Amino acid sequence: MNICIITYKYPGRHNSSEYAFVKQLVDAFAEEGHHCFVLAPFNISHYRCFSVTHEEYNCGKGKVTVYRPNFFSFSNFHIGSYKFSDYTHKCAIKRAFTMLKVKPDIIYGHFWNSAYDGYDYAKERGIPLFVATGESNIDKLFTPRSNICDFANYVSGVICVSSKNREESIRLGLTTIDKCGVFPNAVDVGLFHKRDKLACRKQLNLPKDCFIVVFVGWFIERKGVLRVADAIDKSDRDVKSIFIGKGNQQPSCKGILFKGELSHEKVPVYLGAADCFVLPTLHEGCCNAVVEAMACGLPIISSNLPFNWDVLDETNSIMVQPTNIDEIVDAIRTLYDNSDKRAALSIGALRKAENLTIKQRASAILDFINQKIKYNNRI
Repeated sequence: MNICIITYKYPGRHNSSEYAFVKQLVDAFAEEGHHCFVLAPFNISHYRCFSVTHEEYNCGKGKVTVYRPNFFSFSNFHIGSYKFSDYTHKCAIKRAFTMLKVKPDIIYGHFWNSAYDGYDYAKERGIPLFVATGESNIDKLFTPRSNICDFANYVSGVICVSSKNREESIRLGLTTIDKCGVFPNAVDVGLFHKRDKLACRKQLNLPKDCFIVVFVGWFIERKGVLRVADAIDKSDRDVKSIFIGKGNQQPSCKGILFKGELSHEKVPVYLGAADCFVLPTLHEGCCNAVVEAMACGLPIISSNLPFNWDVLDETNSIMVQPTNIDEIVDAIRTLYDNSDKRAALSIGALRKAENLTIKQRASAILDFINQKIKYNNRI
């Protein structure tokens, strides 16, 4: 099958760690023997350089072809509801479509905006259109310009990363429940798996006898990086910390062992060196960082909000009110004081992650797509 994937970003020479979760899924599709054509416009205003517009690589039994048409972004500049960046981005998508040498069997938009950008091309050629919805806030991030009802009716199926995203998509009138499937984000278990803690600490030159909390995510308000730092400063335990990410909110609490950005391939060793993972995030689709930490066997402290409910429960996590610093402090203290609790949640995390592998997810999504195509061909 020729699968055309439209995505806002795709890892490459200039952005190796961004949207790594998309590449993992695309590679898993290709490994099943499919040819994946990725349309990922390259924002030269952001990266301040031009990108190679065509790349290709083999993956398993299949192949991946990546088109990166360069475009200028005008950031959030707009007149009324008209955003100039939306226009330049859609023009880049149109240019990418002209590069395709074959007619895709399906078009797969990674997030609602990407699917919307591919709608005209798909409809004109009768190509089934699928949407992967993983936005943290669909109503704030999705910016349709016209024909929203026609677009929603044309979509063949919606791949939701959480029950929360499914319900939100339905509530916004973008789809119906019969078109939706819930497929939580997944991990490459060849990269993210349980490691020997002491060996990881030795490799990273970290102290072997201490309690380490790890945070992975953007250093922004939504992710809660400063709330984690505040909780560590407020804690009466000797807690050390690792903060992996970047952003304008820089944590500066006591006991920081590492702070900064890492390539995706280096993150698992840092997770392996930690005792627990903390992410008091306010909004998600389904957080990749949480699932990756689970696959590494870490007890999770995260938000008691619906986006987590498909992957977290009492067997693998302590869920907290994400803006309540005292609850975060108490959760860290509980895991610091109780090694049996840590061990039990670690086992629970690994068991849950067994069913959240990228290979299983890709296979399930492809089955879902084929079922929807067969159903639509019958009616």
